[in-house]
Amino acid sequence: MNHVTTENSLEILSMRYGRSLLPLSVAAREIGINLRTAHNQIGKGKFPVPTILQARRRYVHVEDLAGYIDRLRRTAGTESHLSKEATRTSGRTEKMEVQTSHA
Repeated sequence: MNHVTTENSLEILSMRYGRSLLPLSVAAREIGINLRTAHNQIGKGKFPVPTILQARRRYVHVEDLAGYIDRLRRTAGTESHLSKEATRTSGRTEKMEVQTSHA
């Protein structure tokens, strides 16, 4: 069954873009992150898809992007692929207060 989902993602991306190398901006949009975030993750070695530097521009193989999207689908119900740090709503971390009732 995993092979079927990879084929479908690959087919969808191939039909949508019609090429095997996608610009980083397209890959970032497909996985739902900002282009600046993608560049930051690449700089830290944490971008989830291998990239290629060609003529001073970053590209992603459509097969690698499809595989990553399929892995996200498989894990979507069991765990979040975002860290707690990435899901914060503001720039500051909030302290969790434990309330105890005193009788």
